[in-house]
Amino acid sequence: MINLKHLSHSSINTYHLCPSAWKRHYIDKVPTPTAVALAFGGAFHNTIEAYIESKVLGRDADLTALWASKWAEKLERESNIDFGDEKPGDLVELGTRMLGKLDVSGGGANRTETAAQFLSKITPLMDNGKPVIERKVSLSVPGVPIPVIGYIDIITVDGVPCDFKTASRAWYASKADEELQPTFYLAALAQMGEPVPDGKFRYYIFTKAKSPKAQILETKRSAGQMLWLFELIRQTWQAIEAGVFPSNPCTWKCNPKYCDYWNMCRGAF
Repeated sequence: MINLKHLSHSSINTYHLCPSAWKRHYIDKVPTPTAVALAFGGAFHNTIEAYIESKVLGRDADLTALWASKWAEKLERESNIDFGDEKPGDLVELGTRMLGKLDVSGGGANRTETAAQFLSKITPLMDNGKPVIERKVSLSVPGVPIPVIGYIDIITVDGVPCDFKTASRAWYASKADEELQPTFYLAALAQMGEPVPDGKFRYYIFTKAKSPKAQILETKRSAGQMLWLFELIRQTWQAIEAGVFPSNPCTWKCNPKYCDYWNMCRGAF
C-alpha cells in the first residue's frame, strides 16, 4: 500500500530520473542534507516574491535587505545544508550581486538594468486586493486516486502563469519547451476552469554568473500535450502502485555529486 497524499510535477520528474531514488525519498523518507543550490534558490525566490508583493501593495521594499532577511530565515529553518565548497558569506554576496545590475534578454530588446527596474515590470494579477503569488493548483487524473498539486510562483496581469528560477548558466532557447512544469500548471488551471490564453507560460531566469543575467523565456502548450501529461501521470502511478523502483544508471543524476543516495545504491560495489 502506497501511503501518499499527493503527487507533484517535481516528484514525477524524480521518478522518471530514477525510480529507486524516488522510493528512497518519498516512501522510505531517507533523510538527506539540503543541496546548497536548492537552499539558495529558495531564498532568492522568496526575496523576489516578497519584493513584488510589497511594491504592488504600496509598501517600501529594499531588495538587498529583503535578500539578507530571506537568506537568514533559510539558514535558520534548514539545519542541514550541504554547502560543499561554498561559504554562506559568499552566497550572501552572490545573491546581492544578482539583485544589482543585470544583463537582460527576452521580452524585447536586450538591455542592462537594475534588478529593481526589471522586477518593477512584473505586475501580478490581483484577486480581492491581493497579488496572485504562490497560487495553489490541483490536477485530478482519471485512474490516479490522489491529486497532483503545485504552487504557481506568480500569475501576471496578462493572465500568464510564471515561474522564477536561479541557474548556474543561461538557459538555451528551447529549454522552456522541454520542461514538464508548464504543462502541469496549464493543465491544472484549465481543469479548474481558468484556461490561459494561447496556453502560454513564462519563465524568469536569474543566472549565478560573475556578470548576472536575467532571461525571459516563454513557452506554449497545446491541448494534446496536456492530454499526454494525463497519460504520463497515469502510467507513472501504475508503476508506483506495482512497486516498480529500479535504479537508472543512464541518467545524469546517477553520479555521487548529484545523487543523495549514491552510496546506498552503488557505493558498496
